[in-house]
Amino acid sequence: MSRLAGGLLLTALSLLDLPGAAVGGLWLRAAEASPPRMQKGPYLQNLAPTSMTVMWQLEPPQPARLVLAGPTGERDFEIPAARVAEADLTGLTPATRYRYEVQAGGDTWRGEFATAPEVGARVPFAFMVLGDSRSNAEAHRRVIERVSQEVPDFILGTGDMVDDGARQDQWQTFFDVERELLVDNVYFPSVGNHDRQGRGRSADTYRSYFSVPDNGGDSERYYSFDYANARVLVLDSNSHSFSLTGQTAWIDRELAAARQDARVRHIFVVMHHPPYSISLHGGQRDLRERWTPLFERYGVAAVFSGHDHNYQRAERNGVRYFVTGGAGAPLYPRSPRASAVDKAAVAHFERAYHYLRVAVNGGVINISAVRVDGSIIESTSWKDGPEPQGERERPPLVALGLGAPAGEVPGGGDAAGGADPATLQAAKGSGSASGSMLWIGMLAAASAMLGAVVFVRRSRQDPDRPAR
Repeated sequence: MSRLAGGLLLTALSLLDLPGAAVGGLWLRAAEASPPRMQKGPYLQNLAPTSMTVMWQLEPPQPARLVLAGPTGERDFEIPAARVAEADLTGLTPATRYRYEVQAGGDTWRGEFATAPEVGARVPFAFMVLGDSRSNAEAHRRVIERVSQEVPDFILGTGDMVDDGARQDQWQTFFDVERELLVDNVYFPSVGNHDRQGRGRSADTYRSYFSVPDNGGDSERYYSFDYANARVLVLDSNSHSFSLTGQTAWIDRELAAARQDARVRHIFVVMHHPPYSISLHGGQRDLRERWTPLFERYGVAAVFSGHDHNYQRAERNGVRYFVTGGAGAPLYPRSPRASAVDKAAVAHFERAYHYLRVAVNGGVINISAVRVDGSIIESTSWKDGPEPQGERERPPLVALGLGAPAGEVPGGGDAAGGADPATLQAAKGSGSASGSMLWIGMLAAASAMLGAVVFVRRSRQDPDRPAR
């Protein structure tokens, strides 16, 4: 109800000379009669084999009913009114597709999701990585429209979702742009320097909008989760966050535990700041000194970062590093003052809006950088992790993306550096009963010279330095 309408109502009620309690009751019923507006969401969080979290923000806040439909029938959940509502759905079946409805004030909002497979399951899966949407809503929308054509098992964010973490209007724009994507896809965010707020650089607003695993030492600023045979660490790389807290020791423990867990073959890391970069911000020396030795010691497969607004691929001491900061923020060029260590590590650079498509099949990982027109900047693949015990793996099936080889981009994109020997085409596949993504390959040749295979996809499923 608008302020004008509310004022007119109160004036009319006062003229009736009704008791105060009666006036209050009439006002409350009139407010409740106003249909709520879905301001944010519904959107999915905290994916696990037997649980899922659905969040939303209604204006005005109202109690809601969530109806969950799956293979065993329907379940109802009564969710109390809250500024940001959070429905924790538990007792679910792994690797199973569900439909859900949020009902409030006579309106209904619908979505669907697939639970994660059992931890350690040797099944193919895929996820997307993107970040640095910040202040350019139109460029952000173009990237999300392209990502919405994918069918990921989950999405990783490299931070800087907004330009100023204290601005509610910017958070609203972020959720408006990503509304159709997040209603059916689980998003795991990392906190960027622009997502924080105030002199203390807190992340209170960021944390109010996301529900992530509560297993980090600093609630919801860093955490980990498992998906099939992979463990993902989501870190807070903002200055001093890693050196003045227990996060480094936590990372050491998490990586050691992952390497001792026979169910975990691959380890991925996502954070905002890149250890290696030849763009304007450059590689972060503190991260190289404190964290990259841990990544190397425990055999991390890939590290995803943003902060510099472009695409970069680097490699150092067996660990691959990807900068993916192309989700909407103004694009950055190469730096004329890049350090020698950054230049030695970075093998490929392109200034373009893009996202990453990551496919995992057994021991093979493939990562494709995809432009907003669907063409491929480059694809790279490799064998990762310890061999499974007690069984012989099938020949590797390498997932490759849609599009053209890397090269000049219409409108000024520049590509340089270590492009892969071959860029192959891919085709989309059909739906699956389990909801997870399957990448089915055709073996092209056994030799490395001939490259690998084409896949077909199966459908889805405290104080910090001032922001720069």
